[in-house]
Amino acid sequence: MNHWMQILATHYGRMQARYDGRPLIILFDIDGTILDMRFMIYNVLKRFDKDNDTDHFEDIAVSDIDFHEEHVTGFLDRLKLSRDHQLKILYRYEPLFLALAADPYSHAPFGGVFEVIRWFQDRPDTFVGLNTGRPELLRKDTLVSLNVLGARKGVAFPRDLLFMKPDSWQGSVASLKAEGVRYFQRKGYRVCAFIDNEPENLRAVADMDGPGEILLLHADTIFKSDFRTIPDHAVQGKVYDISTLVNTRHDTNHFTDDDGLLKRTA
Repeated sequence: MNHWMQILATHYGRMQARYDGRPLIILFDIDGTILDMRFMIYNVLKRFDKDNDTDHFEDIAVSDIDFHEEHVTGFLDRLKLSRDHQLKILYRYEPLFLALAADPYSHAPFGGVFEVIRWFQDRPDTFVGLNTGRPELLRKDTLVSLNVLGARKGVAFPRDLLFMKPDSWQGSVASLKAEGVRYFQRKGYRVCAFIDNEPENLRAVADMDGPGEILLLHADTIFKSDFRTIPDHAVQGKVYDISTLVNTRHDTNHFTDDDGLLKRTA
């Protein structure tokens, strides 16, 4: 069965052949796609204990974080914390989350993701853009954080290749993801692929992609929207394996429009 990164490389090769010399762009979501949000949640909970001289989360490990960052209440229930303690934690959770979102040392990228991004950034006429639900007020902090994390892998993200939510964290993100795709298209890029962990975001982009040429990839990490909303032609995976890109043939004479490649894969 084809690996999702191999399918991405093959689709990219077809797009290179189709739009020779025109700028192509691969779009990545950030949280849950580039960054493993389990580490962020873990650090928020540990910071709460440190700031409040409590030990609610003394025994938790990153591997215990199996929930979306907006679903922390259920985790507090599982820890059997009193309602009073839960309310105090929830009152501080979002401010701590926002504060640590800007700290690169509170984050950890998924293994191999920066190597994959660097591979595309090294290709001619090819760019990597960020299409995120993070609010505009975090633009500077987001770029600093990602560029600190990516520097060791030779990855850098410029300001103009980051599309963000114009207001706060609250509200629908899915429609903004489609607007993010249009933003890059208006800048003259041909969007080759979009990678996101939220099924509803992939659905929104599928619904606006008239030609159907944007390869949709579901990062099967932790997500909150309904899995059943993933478009049928989306590709699924979770391991960013650079070897599958390096070993894919990129002689564009050998690429075809075989629809059989655009299927979900493990």
